[in-house]
Amino acid sequence: MDHQTKVKEIFTVIRIFGAYYEIYHPSLGSKSAYLRGKLRLEQANERNPLAVGDQVYAFESLDSEHWVIDSRLDRKNFLIRKSDKGDTQVLCANIDQVCILASLANPETKTGFIDRAIAASYHSQVPVFILFTKKDLVSPQEAERKIKFYSQSGFDCLAISLEDTSSLERLKSFLKNKTSYLVGNSGVGKSSLINALHGKEIQKVSEVSESTKKGKHTTTNTYALHLSDGITLIDSPGIKEWGILHLSKLEIFESFPEFLEIKKNCQAFHCCELLDGCEIMRFLHSPNCAAERRENLLSMLESLETPYRIRTGNLVSGKRKKLKKEFKEKIKIKQKFFDYE
Repeated sequence: MDHQTKVKEIFTVIRIFGAYYEIYHPSLGSKSAYLRGKLRLEQANERNPLAVGDQVYAFESLDSEHWVIDSRLDRKNFLIRKSDKGDTQVLCANIDQVCILASLANPETKTGFIDRAIAASYHSQVPVFILFTKKDLVSPQEAERKIKFYSQSGFDCLAISLEDTSSLERLKSFLKNKTSYLVGNSGVGKSSLINALHGKEIQKVSEVSESTKKGKHTTTNTYALHLSDGITLIDSPGIKEWGILHLSKLEIFESFPEFLEIKKNCQAFHCCELLDGCEIMRFLHSPNCAAERRENLLSMLESLETPYRIRTGNLVSGKRKKLKKEFKEKIKIKQKFFDYE
């Protein structure tokens, strides 16, 4: 019996181990699988031909304990990260929402990380849900301030504590019958949250470093977990910064809802080029614009112009001309923002 006559079933990729994949079928359960050579060649332009969340056709191999992935179904969406030129990573596929985990303390998640995650999600047209963790470590007023900061821009937000079972029940209402991609810095409490939602310990939990106030990675690769009430969670390793080199300047602007509304009234011919007469520029320098949002926008625009981190070794290795050019671009952007009248 050749490959063409084998019965194919639709599975979902739930974990990736190098050249092997764990795939899931509601009736057949989890299976180990590998790719047919044809599919590897077709998707050779991606870091990996498949991502967690992909739906695939697979059939059982008669001469192996593994199943064979024959083809990938079209994706309804996918989330990507790009931190360097030519290096685009598909993080997950076919999700209903991105759940950004932001710790209120120990360590506190910076709004810059949240805004980058929002921008990347906007590019993929995936809704965002912001989940503030460790509510018990801050005052009710501080938790409310963080929620208001983003909820007034139209984002769904919730603050929870693992010590408060009622807040976990409210969270389940946001997750029910959805596939959610969980993303956050190390130490925000993803592993503890997953254990609490599952009802038993399935993820190792690490302590936050007392010296750096940063968490340690406990999730080593992305995987999907199916819970009750139709809740599917895609967990990812904690990341320090979300690379956004795949985004355009316009996409970054539009990911800020408060800017998008103002943009409707902009009469500038080259909108979002920060030229004289730009309505967004006027708003950025008005008291109505939150300073944190303005700084985060500037940081993202700078990263498009200067994508590489500057290290001492670069100066020694003869890259002075490149760095000089990068600094000039940074200065141009800063002047547009801070010298505007």
